[in-house]
Amino acid sequence: MDKTQLKRHDLVFVSSSGKEKIWRDIAADYNGDAWQMARDVLLGGVDIPGFVRRSDERPEMLAIGFVHYQRLQGNRLRIGAFTTMQDIVMVMSPYEVMQRKAFAFDALNLCMETLLNLYSLAAEYDLQIGALGSAALELATDLPYTDDESDIDLLIKPAPYEKLLDFYRTAQENFGHIKLDFELELPNGYGVKLAEIFADTRTVLGKSLDDVNLLYRADIMKYLI
Repeated sequence: MDKTQLKRHDLVFVSSSGKEKIWRDIAADYNGDAWQMARDVLLGGVDIPGFVRRSDERPEMLAIGFVHYQRLQGNRLRIGAFTTMQDIVMVMSPYEVMQRKAFAFDALNLCMETLLNLYSLAAEYDLQIGALGSAALELATDLPYTDDESDIDLLIKPAPYEKLLDFYRTAQENFGHIKLDFELELPNGYGVKLAEIFADTRTVLGKSLDDVNLLYRADIMKYLI
């Protein structure tokens, strides 16, 4: 697989030997409960994928980040790592994670129940959405990454501006009891907060796998017709 084909938020499944290499590389950075949790993520019985992330530290390798499903002192343990492309066995985009599992899981908490409802709402608007963050990891692993306090982070494909605005307003009205964070994925490789698209500003903050930049709203609007 070509590294340039990967995008922010993609889930990367690494081979067992690849995870063993990662563990040897990072084990000394952790101690106590964090050491055990990091080891469980990489060498435990469940195949936990990592998120593609931005990093210039080792350009010859792919930067990924792992997360344990349990909290440590109230926070998620985030594990920064690097892997070779040869050790990647499968990649799933946020859209694939959502589509493959959308109606094949039990919504055991408010977060996942709301995620199901948002998926149905997006379908009514003929919009493509993908799961990010804890919800994506729960869908991919069946581990309890979310709870009633979890936020919902979604990736959404470009669509006509008015359709996106109507969807956004309906989602906020119907599911305002939970924090919703929508990111619009642009064809130029950047992602921008959907809420910022509807704000009266000349520029919006865009994030890509390579950098963070201010993008002109007028340029973004060309994708939303």
